[in-house]
Amino acid sequence: MTETNVMRYLLALLVAAAAMSVGTVQAKGFGVEGLTAQQTATHELVVDTTGILNNDERGAVSNVILDFYVGPRASITSLRWDVNVTAYAGSYLSEMKITFSDTLGNGVTFTPGNGDDFDGTADYAGFQELGELGRIFAVGTDGILRLEFHDGFKDLAFDEPEGVWNSGTLTFGIAPVPEPPAVAMMLGGLLLAATAFGRRHS
Repeated sequence: MTETNVMRYLLALLVAAAAMSVGTVQAKGFGVEGLTAQQTATHELVVDTTGILNNDERGAVSNVILDFYVGPRASITSLRWDVNVTAYAGSYLSEMKITFSDTLGNGVTFTPGNGDDFDGTADYAGFQELGELGRIFAVGTDGILRLEFHDGFKDLAFDEPEGVWNSGTLTFGIAPVPEPPAVAMMLGGLLLAATAFGRRHS
């Protein structure tokens, strides 16, 4: 192989690696609507719901809000739930909700007791790939996944909770965006190899 051909080969490798890395970042960080949990999820976040009160409608200052760092632009791809909840007399199980979103409020609202328009205590369990609903979303550059526990309608007095999440877990499938330093190191290594080869044979 001539010196010119070797240089062309190394340059082609460099260009291919750059194109591949950019494509990966775009697929996992931005074009996520059509992806399923199997295609993207690489780890999970498990949240214990034991003892969390269900206080008021979404956005109320009395609501319980939990923030979790999952990585900048990470995509939330699935939800698994296994919970026991109680709606107090005068409220409904169908009104107990959780919204998981980025810090701007863009995300998904989930109602484990959907359709159960009565009070009492119940167990709910299941799994949903958000890709099947077209609801996969990415958190912001701050990397925060925000969970807000809230009610669908404030039935009771404003100083009284509407219900309580007695026990159980919510498990979120998360697909992180590849770290830019890893891509930069790969491209830098190929560039150094090409430069060294050119100097040795000039």
